[in-house]
Amino acid sequence: MNMSQVQYALTVARYKNFSKAAESLFLSQPALSLQIKKLEQELGFALFSRKAQGVTITPEGEKFFEDAQVVEIAWNQMLQNAAINRGETRKHLRVAVSTRTYSNGLFNDILDFFDNHPEIEASFVTEAGADSFAALQNGTIDVALDRLPPVQLLPDQNKFFSCELISELQCFLVSPDSKMYTNETLSFSNLGGTSFITGLENSMEDRSLKQICKEYGISLGKLYRSDGINTVMDLVRTGKGITIGPVSFASHFGVRAIPLEPTTYVSLNFVCLKERAASPEITLFKNHLIKACSRFV
Repeated sequence: MNMSQVQYALTVARYKNFSKAAESLFLSQPALSLQIKKLEQELGFALFSRKAQGVTITPEGEKFFEDAQVVEIAWNQMLQNAAINRGETRKHLRVAVSTRTYSNGLFNDILDFFDNHPEIEASFVTEAGADSFAALQNGTIDVALDRLPPVQLLPDQNKFFSCELISELQCFLVSPDSKMYTNETLSFSNLGGTSFITGLENSMEDRSLKQICKEYGISLGKLYRSDGINTVMDLVRTGKGITIGPVSFASHFGVRAIPLEPTTYVSLNFVCLKERAASPEITLFKNHLIKACSRFV
């Protein structure tokens, strides 16, 4: 048994899926499966029960992973101490944080990571409407915690590494006092002439809305634009228009959420450039958030 095998097994346990775990580790799935098989042979028991829809952790595996997480923390601390003793400079992560991290209560988990890794400094970018993907490509941020835009608006998605953290029901967000929207669901085809609230012109939100209107052949009514999420939600609450967002925005901002028809889910993703994805500080941060988000599964 070696530490790499332990970390591989922990990654599978966090994803509960060999394909996603292999992608995050930059391994082929057969190579990862082989390492897990060797570890299980050495341990003398199975860590996972393999099923078509993923894997579940065996009772023996649950106990192993309790111990393995303690070992992983100690291992990472040892590596950090060694780096400090070598006089290596402090690392710095610039993280674009979308509103979904707040509405899901994930921001405290982000802070926990940096509290537990004093060797990594943090800068947070929180501007609503900012183009995180352009910022990743020009190097002004290192990690984006955001949704992926439609492929039509980001044709070079193959430049990015992305893994799903949280999946949420996508909804129309309306005033809690609105009498106009009484349906249990709404479709985009119902939106002709509707007043809408979106980001500033040519922001990713604005371009996404234009793409939707083009796909469904609809013309919206009045548009209100803002680069601030609080202003957007103030406009929704006062009935000036509606917008699109995840179901977690409803309780967080005091609005009403009406699910899209057909049912649509949107993911909060961990995104970075592929060329940076294997760096130690980004890997540590990613694994921490994957573990934190396992409570949403």
